[in-house]
Amino acid sequence: MLRNYFTLYHAAAELHQRLAGGYLFEIHSQQKNEITLAFVTPEGEHLQLVVTVRSPHFSLYTREGLNRKSRNTAGIMSRIYERQITGVVISPADRQIGFSLDDGHTLVLRMFSAETNMLLVRDGRIVDAFKDARKLENTPFDETETDVPYFRSLDQLASDPALLRQKLEESDNTEPLDRRLLAMLPGFDRKLVRRLLAIAEGESPEQLHQAFVAIFYDLASPTPCVIEKPGQPPAFSLFAPEAGDEAVTFESVIDALNHYSRKMYRHLHLRERAVEMRRELTAKIGKLEKELNASAGHDPEEVSRRNERYGHLLTGAIGAIEPSGGTVTVPNLFAPGSPDVTIPVKTRLNLQENAAWYFTQATKNRKKAAAQKLRHAELRAELDTLRLKLAKLDEADSPDRLQQALESGSPPGGRSSGKDRSKKEKTPQFRTIPISDRITLYIGRNSANNEKLTFGFAKPDDIWLHTRGASGSHCVLKGAGMHNASEIRRAAEIAAWHSSAKHSELAPVICTQKKYIKKDRKTPGNVIIEREQVLMVKPLRE
Repeated sequence: MLRNYFTLYHAAAELHQRLAGGYLFEIHSQQKNEITLAFVTPEGEHLQLVVTVRSPHFSLYTREGLNRKSRNTAGIMSRIYERQITGVVISPADRQIGFSLDDGHTLVLRMFSAETNMLLVRDGRIVDAFKDARKLENTPFDETETDVPYFRSLDQLASDPALLRQKLEESDNTEPLDRRLLAMLPGFDRKLVRRLLAIAEGESPEQLHQAFVAIFYDLASPTPCVIEKPGQPPAFSLFAPEAGDEAVTFESVIDALNHYSRKMYRHLHLRERAVEMRRELTAKIGKLEKELNASAGHDPEEVSRRNERYGHLLTGAIGAIEPSGGTVTVPNLFAPGSPDVTIPVKTRLNLQENAAWYFTQATKNRKKAAAQKLRHAELRAELDTLRLKLAKLDEADSPDRLQQALESGSPPGGRSSGKDRSKKEKTPQFRTIPISDRITLYIGRNSANNEKLTFGFAKPDDIWLHTRGASGSHCVLKGAGMHNASEIRRAAEIAAWHSSAKHSELAPVICTQKKYIKKDRKTPGNVIIEREQVLMVKPLRE
């Protein structure tokens, strides 16, 4: 439902409430297919709106604070910077959100699934665009015309059962019912129609009308939520979660979209890491299996026994038989009555010297057999470890379990350079949670790990967080500055969860830069904070 008309309808209303009367600060793009609109609200607060185009996983979300573009990132549509926002509205009959500016321009977010784009419109023509600007520039801006806006049309159907019956009777009854409903319910997509048919107790006009009314009023006054089911990506919905669903509900559609985007980013990040680790594990397993199979037809222990036997047979034949060419045939002393044994020999050596050579080879082969047994045991143990890690990856049915599987480490057995080993030794393993594509939260696992995180891993300008007045993990936010308000608040919520205050309704979390944290020499395990901010947040799992 990310680009569903009703989701965008409520998102536009909430953006209007926050931005009308404020200013457009700047527009830039630092990631492919992603554009950031930075605003200043009427209260003077900074708010960013991030819009993703050509992706089925994201649509739009907001984050608080000022996050200026990188130096090598060009601004977009700079002609409209610092213009006042006079209003934010959605098209009455299309998935287009318009930001009206006081100079006559309108910024239009066209949320058409794969064709999502941002257009700059003036006097009915497109003057610039985020995607395909050359193709679209100076072309007419065609907004869908309608006599009755979607919501008003649906409201009329909801309040008049006879009208729904009439439309059903007028529709082509040779068409499937779902297509007929899709054509007569403006703003409804296939998923909403399937939901309607699923909750209807039959296909009579009265039963369909009752199901439609229930859905319409849910859409008009939604319960936005983010649902997470085992083994599935997070899902955004305007409908209250069903019994048994693990979900977080919100009063605001924008807040739910923000939470969904964080969850989806983490899901994709973990899945990408899992694909890479699965590839590494599979390659390593194949290499080890190849090494085991290569030695399957060669048994040094059997060769050692054969060489020792040849040595004894040659010793027993000394003085009785002379070599003939490169072989010698001797009686089988170990099995009287059995055929004679032909043994290859070295022509430059006599029988005694050949017997000594075979005894030497037997000793060497015994050592090879012992080394091979040890190596095979190591290979099988390593294979068991790798296969267990692969199984854990395959069985991980939640982000937490997948995180644990990934944190179990990279495939063992590969050789690393001294520089790589030194780097691994200097980088303690902490729990990591991606907050955004460039910002990561590191969480200490215990008191000793907390100290390594704070005083060995964190840099002076990294952001340090800890729940005030409660025991818990030290947390370090890398890639963010103190202006990244949304990311810091999200990190504070997670820090509160990883403390003894996790079940509190609200918890105070200290937020400061690591350079203001000093060791408390008098009380081991404690720190001295020279400068701090305190955020009151609701503890939330990552």
